[in-house]
Amino acid sequence: MQTQYPSDPQFGQLLRPAGKDVPSPAQWDTFGAHDPSVIEVGGWYYVFSTGAFGQNFYPIRRSRDFIHWEYVGQAFPQGLASLREMTRELTALYGKESKNTILWAPDVVPAKGGGYWLYGCYTAKFGDNYSAIFLAHADSVAGEYRFVRTLVLSGGAWGRTPNAIDPQIVYDASGRMFMTYGSWYGGIRILELDPATGLRKDGYTFAQLRAGGITAAQYYGDDLTGTSSAEGSVMAYHPAVPVCDDPFAAAGAEKWRTVPRYVLVASCDDLAREYNMRFWMSGEADGGFTAQPYGTQGMKLASSFSWNHTAEDRRAPLDFFAAGHNDLFRTAAGDDLVVFHACSPCPKARGPVPFYLCACLYSFNARGEMVMNPNRYAGERLRDVTEEELCTLSDGKFDYIELPARNDRCAFAQTGLRLCRGGGLTLNGSPCGQWKLYGGHYLSLIFGGEHWHGVVFPAWIEAEHRAGLSVSARGECSHRPLFLNMAW
Repeated sequence: MQTQYPSDPQFGQLLRPAGKDVPSPAQWDTFGAHDPSVIEVGGWYYVFSTGAFGQNFYPIRRSRDFIHWEYVGQAFPQGLASLREMTRELTALYGKESKNTILWAPDVVPAKGGGYWLYGCYTAKFGDNYSAIFLAHADSVAGEYRFVRTLVLSGGAWGRTPNAIDPQIVYDASGRMFMTYGSWYGGIRILELDPATGLRKDGYTFAQLRAGGITAAQYYGDDLTGTSSAEGSVMAYHPAVPVCDDPFAAAGAEKWRTVPRYVLVASCDDLAREYNMRFWMSGEADGGFTAQPYGTQGMKLASSFSWNHTAEDRRAPLDFFAAGHNDLFRTAAGDDLVVFHACSPCPKARGPVPFYLCACLYSFNARGEMVMNPNRYAGERLRDVTEEELCTLSDGKFDYIELPARNDRCAFAQTGLRLCRGGGLTLNGSPCGQWKLYGGHYLSLIFGGEHWHGVVFPAWIEAEHRAGLSVSARGECSHRPLFLNMAW
């Protein structure tokens, strides 16, 4: 039987390099998992990630519980020698040999005829768009993978054509197979693939584009978001998201309906200090994501935040700094997770900091908007909660974080918020608003002159080293997140 609250997950130590000395892969656990992508096979969760710390060709780790991870190996143990055909194509376009030795941002899915398809990418020049997306195949999920074909090449016309990196696969409601990809200038693009072969459905090649036989729009696909500062896209389909037309109606009088949601998440802005995850929604996989009140910029899912009260406070061992480049993953048990990397600790000055694998439960508020549990996943499941739990477990006391519009700073936890019986809200003892729990786990607040609509999650609250409840809400006007964690 599922417990009401997660038990102590005993998260592993957050390893840090000592100068040029990097922990061995056998010790990594969550360390160094940049741009993670997840697949579940035979009761194991496998994470593939961008090359890092000498493991440059898609390091693979696995876990039984999504909390503790062990290193498995690399998808291409022979390195770029396994991808000679792709690198030759890219060299011919770039005009010289690339000095890059790292593969970026993979995605792995089951192959139609058995085994597994890996969609990977390689770039010849960081900060430009000489790049390639390729398909590889392996009989077992941990590889070794064998090159199949290059799917997209890009180069030149920087700022006008997309960068062929960051592929992610999604199947729509009818079983059509799509790949989203792209980075920064040129937008987030989408191509339809053949689910029988894993290759482009249109069969187009870069040679046809260069010869003028097809247009750039035909070769690169449609631009989904219209934004020029996004990368690392991923899409998930939710066929029946509950939506409440009047969350502040009298208790029991709320009117509900369900809507289909394709959720597209991408990471925006400078990856070293301003990275933030944003999402767009549509009723179709291949369009309609900009036809929303928040337009091309999407809605913020998370930017840098910490449950510590200051940069010097270390009650919580992990800061969610420059969080981004995520996967969206549903476990076999039906739990929806956003899986991403985050740096920690929050740096006081410019400079690199270690990054770690993070996973958080996600759901949708009563307006059908995505919200994320702002705590590391500890095995909890979304469930109904009661007013009694909210008001008595921590005497109604919560720390809170209101994420700012700007993304170049870390938002630290504030104290003094209290949910009182009967729906009153106080801040440092003074009335400041009201709240309402409804629909089992939905919570809406009026706070700071804003209406917030959110979800209550069971959570392991690391700053308190105990289990409790957390709230993730979204502003009705600002579209920014508000996070609450029980505080004792």
